[in-house]
Amino acid sequence: MANRKDFSVSVYRVEKQSIGTIPLEDLVAEITASQIPVELEAEAIKAQAVLVRTNILRQSYLYEGCGCSIHPGAMLCNSSHCIEWKGMDSLKEEWEDAFDINWDRIEKAVESTRGEFLSINGKPVKAYYHPCCGGATENSESIIGNRVVYLRKVLCDYCKGSSCWEDERNITIEEMEEKLGISIKQASPVKGSPIEGMIDEIDRDQEGRIRSIRIGGKYFKGSEVKELLGLSSTRFGWNPVILRFYTRGQGHGLGLCQYGADSMAKEGKGYREIINYYFTGAKIMSIKEYDYSKPLRGKVFVIDPGHGGDGEDNIGPTGLREKDVNLEIALQLSSLLSEAGAEVHMTREDDSVVLLSDRAGMANKIRPHFFISIHQNSFYNPGVAGTEIYYYDGDDEGERLGRMIMLQLEEDAEVVNKGVKTANFYMLREVKVRSVLLELFYITNPEEEEKLKSKDFKTRVARAIFRGILRYYRE
Repeated sequence: MANRKDFSVSVYRVEKQSIGTIPLEDLVAEITASQIPVELEAEAIKAQAVLVRTNILRQSYLYEGCGCSIHPGAMLCNSSHCIEWKGMDSLKEEWEDAFDINWDRIEKAVESTRGEFLSINGKPVKAYYHPCCGGATENSESIIGNRVVYLRKVLCDYCKGSSCWEDERNITIEEMEEKLGISIKQASPVKGSPIEGMIDEIDRDQEGRIRSIRIGGKYFKGSEVKELLGLSSTRFGWNPVILRFYTRGQGHGLGLCQYGADSMAKEGKGYREIINYYFTGAKIMSIKEYDYSKPLRGKVFVIDPGHGGDGEDNIGPTGLREKDVNLEIALQLSSLLSEAGAEVHMTREDDSVVLLSDRAGMANKIRPHFFISIHQNSFYNPGVAGTEIYYYDGDDEGERLGRMIMLQLEEDAEVVNKGVKTANFYMLREVKVRSVLLELFYITNPEEEEKLKSKDFKTRVARAIFRGILRYYRE
């Protein structure tokens, strides 16, 4: 397993309005410090670190995540859209003189769980956690609307007596009307007290959490009332003073109960036992991708060297054939991908004719992670040069891969970037998986043709494409 510097995460920081990279384990520490009271037991903090790492990896391209959808190029952002957390400056301001001691506790917890995450079938779960369940965690369908096998209700008296165990809040009738969007009937000599019919049809589960409730004639889920009124949990009652809501627990009640984890740790239970208690059937495993000798293990690619055989292709000023250049670059790319652990399929491995329909059919049958078609461009004006990469409209991941390959081609092969663009080419349209079509150079340009005659230069190009693919999966 490589050290923590080998896997960096691209992060959009809202306060800076920019994207930067940070080593995974450093990011785990930063987020963990923001999301659990630092005074809790070490084993509880370790459990939190595993869950934080899990949620980061869930968005990672290494595990088929989609990254941050509102900030292209970032794996995640520090807003409620992805994961909210405080930066180091905020932590230093909050902890003041205790910063060094507190940060040492966090770093030790993260270091002792390095690379570990919670999984089902080898993929990161959505790792929920909350401060205090108040006696029992929740089933997922009660909160997020669908059944999740690892988010099953468990009884939990471990958090009893914590600072979050019970709370109360007074809410005026006017505030309720405004926040819930309801109208409470006013008192009159004929209709009686306005409390009549204000709150009724209450459905609670066995642990006292409200599933549904009618307030002012309008039906709500317990979780909706909790969010709209700012209550600590869905386990609540009330007094008709103003209205005084009593709550037990804090948070949505899904997954890890942090104060419960703290009490379990005080009883001598380790972080693995704590996590297994709250997440039914999930398994703690290590990041296999930390073995960078095989960073693309489990990935499948179809590489398509354009043209071939007696079919028409582009020809350079001195007779260099596009079909030959395409094949040589594709074979080198295939070798690099295979060495990195990927499963690679070629639409042709020699100078043969392969119909476009057969190339598309092969890709649609194999269903690779990406279909990559390699070409050289041409133009009647020999002065035109540069590199263009195409993807099909709506293929967001094809666009992202194209941008990563283009960046690497600029760095490693000094290409002229003419853009990553949409196109309605047959191969992009008919291949029903994520795809890119690379128009690497203008073979009709004398200078670019001359470069393409060099075996070393074609090796540089193949390696740049390969490194662009790695960049896609690492950033």
